[in-house]
Amino acid sequence: MKTLQDVFESQTREQFSFDKIAARLVEKRLQALGITPTKAQLAELESTLRNVQSDAITLSIDESQLPRLDPKSEEAIKDGVSIDLGDSEQELDELVEEITKVIPEVMRQVVEEMSELTLKRLKRGATSMLKNRRSDSTSFEAHIARVWRKPLDLLEMFLEIALEAGSDFNEEFRPKASEEKDYVFEVLTRLHARACQIASEVLVLLKSGHADGAHARWRSLHEIAVVGFFIKSSGNEIAERYLLHDAIESYKAAQLYKQYCEALGYEPYSAQELAEIESTYCDLISRFGPDYREEYGWAAPAIRKQRPTFRDIEQEAGLDRLRPFYKMASHNVHANPKGIFFRLGLYPESQDTLLAGPSDTGLTDPGHGTAISLAQITLALLTTVPNIDRLVICSILDKLQDEIGEAFLSVQKSLERDGVP
Repeated sequence: MKTLQDVFESQTREQFSFDKIAARLVEKRLQALGITPTKAQLAELESTLRNVQSDAITLSIDESQLPRLDPKSEEAIKDGVSIDLGDSEQELDELVEEITKVIPEVMRQVVEEMSELTLKRLKRGATSMLKNRRSDSTSFEAHIARVWRKPLDLLEMFLEIALEAGSDFNEEFRPKASEEKDYVFEVLTRLHARACQIASEVLVLLKSGHADGAHARWRSLHEIAVVGFFIKSSGNEIAERYLLHDAIESYKAAQLYKQYCEALGYEPYSAQELAEIESTYCDLISRFGPDYREEYGWAAPAIRKQRPTFRDIEQEAGLDRLRPFYKMASHNVHANPKGIFFRLGLYPESQDTLLAGPSDTGLTDPGHGTAISLAQITLALLTTVPNIDRLVICSILDKLQDEIGEAFLSVQKSLERDGVP
């Protein structure tokens, strides 16, 4: 793309050269006399102007180009037309200004035309380009699978155990929970299902070498575990407040959509739809109080604070010991300076490298963190109705999470020490 910019700048400089500008001025003056110079004459004129030695130049005019003039005027130009450039400074300035005004439009046209041509060329070569890229990705993922095989296999087995346990628990107790309006059950089963999905996403990212992306997803998994622990300990009333808070978030989303839908080119909500959303919102605020409109307003009674934060909930749930890791993972979510300097996917001595894709290092924190948080939310769910079978599963997950952490750490240390597992 730099080549296109160079060509454009070169052409612009050429168009603003003295011979080009002066030739344009001469052309305008000739047109004022009723004479339209040919392309060959203009080329000759530019060549003459590049080597001009005086303020006046003479251009030979073909008889067929002569306008219908009175005999006296014809006699005056029959041997050529003489143009004096000595008094043309203001006229030249005006001409330069006129040309300058059209440059943005010319640039827009050039960009549009060249982008279309370049895109067509890229699409023609896409099959070959993507084949090479996918081949490289497959080879690299095979390398990741070989280097990190043990911890990745353990984590995948861990996910399968948690998923099956949650599915069985939901199937067994959902009818009774629905009948008894057990909101804690409803929250925990939904949170657990989402946790399993996120853990699956983390696994895919780890297998492809995207440690920082996996860590960002673990951050959400930690939030799920925190909310799950908090809901379980707080009881059915807080669980109901949590579920109903969906309508508060929908109201806020509708207000944002209303503000920007026109700019986005989307259809606005109907007046009736907005009225229904607002009515539900107002009913909930009337029922639970003004604090309920806050982001974590559903947790206010249990926290005993008007505007509780996630950190408050984290402390109440007893999981704030993981906050340093949560904060570190936040750098992979937000556009803060730390996030552009520190990368899990880089070796310690290579932190100045600009990582723009996958790497074979840094999988330990997101991998172990995923096992910890998935174990926590699974524990919160299964121990709402404990029995020997479910307690055994919880014990297995507890043992596995430690083994997974040790396996990930062993590979990481080997890579940092020897460059090989």
